[in-house]
Amino acid sequence: MPIVYKIPFAIYVFPCYLESMSTKSENLSDTIYNLLKAQILDGKLKGGEKIPEETLAKQFGVSRTPIREAVRRLGEFGLVSIKPRCYAEVTTITEKEASDIAYVRIRLECLAVDLITPQSLDKNIRTLARCAAECQFALDVGDRALSFEQDSMFHSELVKTSENSALFNLYEHLGAKIQQLRITQNLYGIALKDYTIQHEQIMTLLREGKKKECKVLLYQHIMHTPYPEDLVL
Repeated sequence: MPIVYKIPFAIYVFPCYLESMSTKSENLSDTIYNLLKAQILDGKLKGGEKIPEETLAKQFGVSRTPIREAVRRLGEFGLVSIKPRCYAEVTTITEKEASDIAYVRIRLECLAVDLITPQSLDKNIRTLARCAAECQFALDVGDRALSFEQDSMFHSELVKTSENSALFNLYEHLGAKIQQLRITQNLYGIALKDYTIQHEQIMTLLREGKKKECKVLLYQHIMHTPYPEDLVL
């Protein structure tokens, strides 16, 4: 029986979730990619830690070729840094770099909120709702990596709803940096659950036309700190 999640403005059905997550259709590189990504986002592989290519090759009984392909994709996703002709390691950024990324991200998403119209929101609300529901569901079943992916998609769709292609392209180029920010923030437990629930609240505020309140919530959502009263978004 399919699992149904009800959230405002849409009902999204998850037919045969476990079947869709099957690795039958994945090749070996995909399997290794998903394994490493999950370990990084779960905090099992920490910032600065080398990717154990030799260990993985022995574990899967393969050459390093599919492993290096997986690592290359992780590099494009912003989760690892590749040292040419040497090794790859989990991305690490300083507190200042994380703060800078978060600041730019907040400004871009708040600009998107300012540009969203009732018409553009109506066109994209089901897509936003689907991303929010899948993010929450993935977290509920313990798939932290998939939850983070769906969170990324929700925010990308939020910016796309502004219908400003220049803003969307700029935000997409920030994608790898946002993944680095996730590693630094590394939320768990109740904090992460509250974080995913805020997607629903963001949609509600947009539908009610409460853009100022929406931008305040976005700040808290991204920074995980109270909104400073002297900040103007």
